[in-house]
Amino acid sequence: MGFTNDPDNSNPSVELQAWQSTGQFFEFNGHRIFFHDNGNTTKDVVLLMHGFPTSSWDWRHQWQALNEDYHLVSLDMLGFGFSDKPHNKEYSIDEQVELQLALLNKLGINKVNLFVHDYGTYVAQEMLTRANDPTTSHFPISIESLVVLNGPVIPEQLQMRFIQKVFNSPFGWVASTFTNPFMFTRNFSPVFGPNTQPSPDALKDDWYVISQQNGHRLSHKLIHYYNESLQQRERWLKAIRETRIPMLSITGLADPVAGDAMVKKYRELVPSANIIELPYIGHYPHIEAPALVTTHYKQFISSHSNRDTP
Repeated sequence: MGFTNDPDNSNPSVELQAWQSTGQFFEFNGHRIFFHDNGNTTKDVVLLMHGFPTSSWDWRHQWQALNEDYHLVSLDMLGFGFSDKPHNKEYSIDEQVELQLALLNKLGINKVNLFVHDYGTYVAQEMLTRANDPTTSHFPISIESLVVLNGPVIPEQLQMRFIQKVFNSPFGWVASTFTNPFMFTRNFSPVFGPNTQPSPDALKDDWYVISQQNGHRLSHKLIHYYNESLQQRERWLKAIRETRIPMLSITGLADPVAGDAMVKKYRELVPSANIIELPYIGHYPHIEAPALVTTHYKQFISSHSNRDTP
């Protein structure tokens, strides 16, 4: 693959360079946060949330496909992508929610459609939980719809990879210390489908983004979202069960982390769940089958959106 152990060695693709150079920054709790906003303010807002351990770059295909028809907004969460990656703090889903709300407030947005993947599912579930809570005096945004890609909505059903278990152990800091491009590739590629494996160039781009500000040394801190999801399991599952907003789950069944087994448990616990299954697709359907995911998304959101609402 042409990798060395130097995280700054991999030159990004022209496309990733363009994504990085056209992004913007805003400040949140003293940290610089990278985001994209296509400024299509007359259209319905779609807030895209990325997963672990990647970034908003994951949404590049959808950004092109949805750009003309929607007001697209996406950021790199704290500790991810081109956003700041403080190494001397603990990370939480609550803080990532506050981060999303801060950006929406900055942009003057109070109504959104959530389009989320993996880690972003937990951020969306916490947002939904707060929005549904009658004791909340005022939740600042209206969530119009929720579409989840390979979301670990049933946390105990998440099939963590061996390396994720190591990161989440008391010795996780050791594994983070020794993370390098080869280790990343060996553990990242297997979550994709057998026929939709990432190319060497795609892997180099992902590593380039992850390793910014030595972000690859943070996995043992970022992975704590799993423990948080177990603690919040009842609240977050209740939000999914009781929500009245349109919701869709699109799942690549070949995902060893949150694929077929997750779908079966989800259907068992939430019989009314609206799920589209994608055989042979892995953990990143928006990258592995972008056109198919975009088609399903457009069909879903157009059937539930009020296009006359500004």
